[in-house]
Amino acid sequence: MSAVPARRADTVAGFLCAFSLALSGIALARNPALLATAAIVVSLVAARMTETHRTFAVVSLVVATLAFVVGMVIAIVTNGGLV
Repeated sequence: MSAVPARRADTVAGFLCAFSLALSGIALARNPALLATAAIVVSLVAARMTETHRTFAVVSLVVATLAFVVGMVIAIVTNGGLV
């Protein structure tokens, strides 16, 4: 089995997916409306850029979307600021 050479776009997309996951985790505690939305946009960009990390991009998109929903529920229940 031969190894496929990595493209630069795939490498950048992998880092963007990881950044989106980190941003999603932060969004649960701080500013879910802003940070989770940014995480969703970053993961969508990563999904468009990559071919080899497509599954990782989809996972980061699902996590970012769940972080948005859960973060908004937490903000509403605790009467915290949304932005």
